[in-house]
Amino acid sequence: MRYARAVSEVLLFALSFALGIAVPARIVRYDLAKLRGERLARAWPDSSLWSAVVVFGPLCVPVHFIRTRRSWAGLGLGVFWLVCAVVLISLPIEGLTAIFGIAD
Repeated sequence: MRYARAVSEVLLFALSFALGIAVPARIVRYDLAKLRGERLARAWPDSSLWSAVVVFGPLCVPVHFIRTRRSWAGLGLGVFWLVCAVVLISLPIEGLTAIFGIAD
């Protein structure tokens, strides 16, 4: 029984880590595809983008929107997408935690 719980916890950690990178990366890449001109010029280069996504996870999302928009609207978009990222990361983890029967 301990072995199954340990395996479940490792799988949840790995999934959490993977989603913590994939979700913010997808949000930022989606936004980058729509940017043009000066806003695109303010965006991170690819190497910096991936460094920010891997190191900071969802926290890089509002920074991206503030960096590219430089307005209150950019801050609002950043906060909105940060909340979306956190929900998209935490819902599958919470669901699998309930399925595996792992209590905190």
